[in-house]
Amino acid sequence: MNDCELQVFFFTPYYHQNRGNSTTARRIEHGLVKENIEVFVYAYEEEEFTPEVQQQMKTADVIHILQFARFARWSLNHSVTLNKPYIITSGGTDINHSIKENAQTYVSLLTKAKAVTVFTDQAKESLVNDFGFSDDLIHVIPQSVYLPEKDGSNLKLPFGYPKILLPAGLRPVKDVLYALPAINRLRVDYPDIAFLILGANLDKNVYDQVQRAVNCYHWVHYMEEVDLSKMKAVYNWADVVINTSISEGQPTSLLEAMIEKRPVAAKENDGNLSIIKHRVNGLIFRDINELYDSLKQLVSDKAFSQKLINNGYKTVRENHTIEQEIKSYITLYSQ
Repeated sequence: MNDCELQVFFFTPYYHQNRGNSTTARRIEHGLVKENIEVFVYAYEEEEFTPEVQQQMKTADVIHILQFARFARWSLNHSVTLNKPYIITSGGTDINHSIKENAQTYVSLLTKAKAVTVFTDQAKESLVNDFGFSDDLIHVIPQSVYLPEKDGSNLKLPFGYPKILLPAGLRPVKDVLYALPAINRLRVDYPDIAFLILGANLDKNVYDQVQRAVNCYHWVHYMEEVDLSKMKAVYNWADVVINTSISEGQPTSLLEAMIEKRPVAAKENDGNLSIIKHRVNGLIFRDINELYDSLKQLVSDKAFSQKLINNGYKTVRENHTIEQEIKSYITLYSQ
């Protein structure tokens, strides 16, 4: 247990809607509370910035900010001043897109932080080598897995075999329809195949494209986000879990699938490569043909698939535990 009586004010863009940021926020909150640290979570894109919230900021010892790009824009619009020591945890969009498009917008916020945490070594290298941030400022803290469990038997999940799951919010960067040609080709051998895209509707154009695919192909299904506590049931439904994102920070969906002993296949990008070693604990594909080959092998070669499952589970248990993650954050708070 932690001896320090710390009060942490945690800024997250989202907490109530089930998406990547809310999963991260809930996991960190759960881990800190378990260590007897008082945490006040404020979802700045979802909640009003009331006097009560501002008072909580004043009484906190440390401020923890999740995703600097969104926070920078929000704090500017709300004239928020940070008068307490703060650390920042960067999301994948921060590093892969926002700072590359307009670095000057975020330099002041980042350089005044006591620490900036990223999920991967590649993200740290980018901030240090490409944008000139101090090596001492940037800390690598890999994500962990937190899947609270409730009864998910009331979920209306599609029938079929094999069942392919893509957990991702509907945004262009997630490229959720990328897999359609490979899965359609796989139907020659597996006519009862089912493909489920599961995630929040975050972009109207992408949502419209997904709905057209659902109407066009009977084997394509879409479900809006479910509560985090029911995701364990969703993973257990799936035969294969995939990630087709153009870029990633470090996808918790892959870690969750691996701890639930599901084989994974993911598109080649830095975030996915920070988790998956090709043909060791999962499969990496670079194009649609490699995705087809990956899916076919995972479904048809049970011995090979089981090897990946075993190694994937081991990867999470050794490198992505919530105990390791929370201990690293508490160390930064204490400093």
